[in-house]
Amino acid sequence: MADTLLEKIKKIKSMETPIESGAGFKPASVYKGKTMMDTFDAFNKKTGMGAAEYLMNRGLPLVGSGGGEKSLEAINKVVDEADRFEKINPGVRRAEEMITGPLKTMKNKPIRTMITNVFENVQSKADDMFGAAQDIAGDIAKQEDKLKFITKEVAEKLPKLAIGGIDLIRKIGFAMLFGGPSTMGADLIPEPILKEMMRDLGVTQEVPEAAKGGMMNINDITEPVGV
Repeated sequence: MADTLLEKIKKIKSMETPIESGAGFKPASVYKGKTMMDTFDAFNKKTGMGAAEYLMNRGLPLVGSGGGEKSLEAINKVVDEADRFEKINPGVRRAEEMITGPLKTMKNKPIRTMITNVFENVQSKADDMFGAAQDIAGDIAKQEDKLKFITKEVAEKLPKLAIGGIDLIRKIGFAMLFGGPSTMGADLIPEPILKEMMRDLGVTQEVPEAAKGGMMNINDITEPVGV
């Protein structure tokens, strides 16, 4: 006997696997030659049901509409990890704007792809040297060493970001260290570590009071040298 619609939906939901946080930097699908349609096609092949039909039957909005973030998450949980659609990280988007300007064009896409490749390579190198996030959880000293390594590597490879200030660099560093949004934990860097990071970035200034307990303003960063 053929499955009822409700049984089909339950069967598809049983295919879900959790989306792990703390995996560090994840490159956007668009820079890996993948589109949302590729993810939808993978969903269809795996489940035998179209992604839009599945969302509609679950009472979820279409991806791209209001509330579509949860819908994309629902699709990503079902498809294999390699087929998941990754959006552009907010920290990466800010880095792109600082280097190429606010407009995304086909002309500057190679540069935007290069930025993502730099972050991905730094993440991989940091994981190899210090261990993945889950492997060094609770090891504060190793986390600090890994964070310093990441910030220095990013600043050396993308000097325009260092010129822009340490705030974005440390957000990116925390995103690579712990995973999650680019702002996660960015205010928690101990002051001595922050000072060392500033030296690594070529910033010659004492840590502002705002940075000791909150976000640093980009105007607080002066005289980037050696960049």
